[in-house]
Amino acid sequence: MIMRLSTALDSTKWFPGGPLLDRVLKIIAIILLVEAIPLGTAWVLTQLNTRAEYREAEINAQKTAYILLHNFDQTIEPVESLMLNLANQLNPSSSPTEIYDFLRTLSIPAPIVQLSVVDKEGFIVATSIAAPGGSPINVADREHFRVHFGANPFKGLYISKPVLGRITKRWTIQFSRPWYDHSGELRGIIVASYNVYDFISFYNRLRIDPNSLISLIGTDGVVRARAAATVSFGENIGEEPNFRRLLENQEAPYQQVSAIDGIDRIGYYVRSERYPVIMLVAYDKVYIRSQGEDFRLAIWITAGGLGLVLLALAYVALSYHRLQQKVRASVLRESARQREVHFLEAMAGVPGVCVVHVTADGSRQIGDTSGSVLPELIHEYVASPRFLAATRNLTGPQVSVEYFAKDGEEFEVQLMIAPLEEIDGGAQGAPQKPSDLVVFAVDQTSKRIEENNLYQMSKLASLGEVATGLAHEINQPLGVIRLAATNALTGLHKNMPDEHMEAKLNRIIQQTVRMSRIIDHMRIFGRKSGFRLEPSDPMEAIDGALQVVGAQLRLENVSISVSGASDDLRVLCRQDQLEQVIINLLQNARDAIRDRRRSVGMDYLGAIAIEITLEHGDTNAPMVSISVKDNAGGIPDHVLDKVFQPFFTTKPPGQGTGLGLSVSFGIIRDHAGTLSVENAFEGAVFTVRLPALHEPQHAPLRQEQPTGV
Repeated sequence: MIMRLSTALDSTKWFPGGPLLDRVLKIIAIILLVEAIPLGTAWVLTQLNTRAEYREAEINAQKTAYILLHNFDQTIEPVESLMLNLANQLNPSSSPTEIYDFLRTLSIPAPIVQLSVVDKEGFIVATSIAAPGGSPINVADREHFRVHFGANPFKGLYISKPVLGRITKRWTIQFSRPWYDHSGELRGIIVASYNVYDFISFYNRLRIDPNSLISLIGTDGVVRARAAATVSFGENIGEEPNFRRLLENQEAPYQQVSAIDGIDRIGYYVRSERYPVIMLVAYDKVYIRSQGEDFRLAIWITAGGLGLVLLALAYVALSYHRLQQKVRASVLRESARQREVHFLEAMAGVPGVCVVHVTADGSRQIGDTSGSVLPELIHEYVASPRFLAATRNLTGPQVSVEYFAKDGEEFEVQLMIAPLEEIDGGAQGAPQKPSDLVVFAVDQTSKRIEENNLYQMSKLASLGEVATGLAHEINQPLGVIRLAATNALTGLHKNMPDEHMEAKLNRIIQQTVRMSRIIDHMRIFGRKSGFRLEPSDPMEAIDGALQVVGAQLRLENVSISVSGASDDLRVLCRQDQLEQVIINLLQNARDAIRDRRRSVGMDYLGAIAIEITLEHGDTNAPMVSISVKDNAGGIPDHVLDKVFQPFFTTKPPGQGTGLGLSVSFGIIRDHAGTLSVENAFEGAVFTVRLPALHEPQHAPLRQEQPTGV
């Protein structure tokens, strides 16, 4: 903005001679530009201050609501205990007078104005405040009675709406629960009448401003107790938007104009996990804003004074700016170029790094990288049409991985391409020309070779573990071949029809094809990984992993289920390395099931579930998720954060290297994905997430495979 302002002032030559109106308009424009900074800043600060006060009020309301809800739970606990104790000790054959005498011996909390026993017809048998006598009072029309004796009787503690007591003549909340005799027959209900004003008076003492609100609300939307400028209870707020949203969540912010007293408040709802009640704490927005009036007034006064000072300095500053602009730009440009040269030369001196400066006239290598084939590859690449097309509209740094071949040898190179902008942005009105580019190339071939060697060692270790299962997998078709050949030979001796011989030979062919597939996959799996990432169906990697370890899992009586696959899902990966990750996860699940069996019994049924899903984030690209779940009881919490560390293992010495999960973590990380672990209901869940190439149009569920793969 400063550059644009200085350019505009330069083009006008600082009020050249002309009509008076032009000069006035230019002065007004300068004043507005200068005053816009402090006044705009003051406006932003006042808005931020108001928002911060609202946010602080909401946080305070949330904390207070938590405390009050906890207080409510602590208040109700002794009442509920008293009612449970009374229900257990009442004798159905006792007379009303005996029940009355027993109620009088109980230690009843002060806010409970009456403790009563009601029979299943709705008549009050006895209360704690009056001896039996006169006509019995019937409360069958009361809500708390209908709840326990309705079509779907409620068996827990019920909290009614505020009602006016027929005996106490006070407004109370009825806490009621059913009364069963020792044979399990429903004999009536026990009712504790809790004084509504006990809640209201307590909430009134906690209010911090005249219009702040503390309200105890039932999940039915009816207010049990409300403390504000005027106390009330019994209102129904069930239709308020914030309240309806709260019923879908455990807690929610509150910000609206009250339908009861018309005051605009901000606060917080919290719903109890034990009882059907909600606590609302809210503060008057006018009161909240009034707390920061002095701060906002000081900001506006400061902004006004700063604006006057800026107007006084603007003239001198702009004059000085014109005189120094060219000198400063020249010095800055030269200094920046020297720093760029030193930086690029230092980068070029790092082994395995090549820096190339690309201009419209060609490319120039920076630094000395003699003895390396990398510069030659980069010069050829930056001269190619592909590079020119990719950088034609480049506005910021671009990072990519490229693969080159030279004399039969492949190279993996990470490229960072960045445009070089002019220090001063170019002269005003000068034609735009393509920006120069600097290309940083890092040879990652040796790193990838070492990683592939590590992955290969891990794969060979997996192949050794599954040798027993592989022998069993191949022995089955060999047995079928032997039986089919014997039957064919018998048929030949007995001159049986040609169809019999043809069927046996087809059986032999089928089994040899099966053996060939198993051996081919083992041979492919044992090869070294290539450098390039290729589009792949994650289901193919799962099928390949099951080809390797499926027989071994079947021998150990571990069932496998696969679900959620889609023909449209694709990820960019090295498929054999993804197979290796899945194999490691399956083998870890198998080992965990073995440990589980040793602790609970060898007849424990092991199960592993593999699930593929497509996850959609709010901003990130879709991710393909592959989860491997087992029912082995999970991983101890104190080692959950260490499972991906190299050489960390919970297995006995000689049974694990501690590299399997570490290698798997590195493979997925190199594929721009994540590998995580958590404990579920029955065991551990390892989840692989990789970027999806595109969103599938259809995602039919894959049928579960039968037990034993």
